[in-house]
Amino acid sequence: GEGGGVMCKMCRGFGVDNYIDDVRATIETFGWALQYVESEVDRDGVHPAFCYTVGLTDLGSPEIVVTGRGPRESSMILNALGTSVASGMLEIESGIGCAAAGFDLLAIDVPDCADILYVASDVYGTGRFSAVQAVWRDLEGALPWEGIPSTVVQPILGPVPF
Repeated sequence: GEGGGVMCKMCRGFGVDNYIDDVRATIETFGWALQYVESEVDRDGVHPAFCYTVGLTDLGSPEIVVTGRGPRESSMILNALGTSVASGMLEIESGIGCAAAGFDLLAIDVPDCADILYVASDVYGTGRFSAVQAVWRDLEGALPWEGIPSTVVQPILGPVPF
């Protein structure tokens, strides 16, 4: 299967504090951790899966979120971007276009990131970090708000650039 998701440690009886310690240890070792959030359905509707970094804040960078891809592709994209940020090759911010793991990406601002990125909030505190979404172009090269909108496939977490 996929690399063991750290999230499942919580279901195995690890408390949130242990979990956050684990994330901090991963950040210290690798520079950042990845958090994959499974899709879920509740009374407010469907919440699609997404994946994000925790740790780029320590490098003076926004954290990065990807929606609409599975765990493997999400982690390939985010690890490639994390490596570029950590090495100083990429300063990611809203409006920046870049490529990673074979995807053509555009970064947009995620305004309410503390409400979405719970683990980053636990590590840094609300209001102590920022985030951008790395929005990927589809096979036709279109962003989700271009052509036939495909925000069902790739939910957009912030304002769309015009």
